Amino acid sequence: ALPILKEKFKSDSLEEIQLVGLIDQFLKDFEEGMHVQRGWPTGGSPGYTFYCVSKIGVNALTKIFAREAVKSGKEDVLINTCCPGWVRTDMGGPTATKSVEQGAETPLYLALLPAGGP
Repeated sequence: ALPILKEKFKSDSLEEIQLVGLIDQFLKDFEEGMHVQRGWPTGGSPGYTFYCVSKIGVNALTKIFAREAVKSGKEDVLINTCCPGWVRTDMGGPTATKSVEQGAETPLYLALLPAGGP
């Protein structure tokens, strides 16, 4: 992705409506066949490209929700996101490197963090 696009998604001042606008722009750029030229992630298939952009969006939205929780005085609420890795599920397929149990380790760890955790 182009540095300016990365900066928009990483911005500490990114708001939810702006994030929606970025995702809408990706969809428009993709439909026009201009997503590569405009700096969006690419891969071997359109599905991979959409997967990458969806993960970027989820990470950005997580940061927005966490920032909003702090602003509203809910510092005891932890908002995290994680990637479980390549897990043997319907999506990951039988050749994925992690079992379902291994894929669940990080989400379970995050869900059980005590108040004041990372």
